[in-house]
Amino acid sequence: MSNALFNFELVTPEKILMSDSVSSVSVSGVEGDMTVLANHSPIATSLRPGYVDINTNVKTERFFLTGGFIQITSDEVVVLAESASSEEDLNSEMIDNVIEKTKSLMENASDLQKCVLAKKLNDLTNIRNQL
Repeated sequence: MSNALFNFELVTPEKILMSDSVSSVSVSGVEGDMTVLANHSPIATSLRPGYVDINTNVKTERFFLTGGFIQITSDEVVVLAESASSEEDLNSEMIDNVIEKTKSLMENASDLQKCVLAKKLNDLTNIRNQL
């Protein structure tokens, strides 16, 4: 693993959860899981429900994200999360609440939105079953 560091921020609508120099970030992208190291090619993509693992040279932190976006440049990664919880705070009741909210959104959704929400619902159910 690379020892080179880059800037990382994990941001929710409520606050900045983390802003630090890190050596790698692993996330659940909509097109697959990815690990970002320093000098990564620039990309911006959506995130599906899952975990973000953040590694510094000293520690590893893990947060559960309900979804969001990631912007990657050669020297910075910014995750804009719908919501985020530390792994220690995550429980099945929290996941169940997000599942119920997702189900209610499906009621008035377009066909395309229903496809996206069905995938999100599947991801959330899998995560809940792993708890």
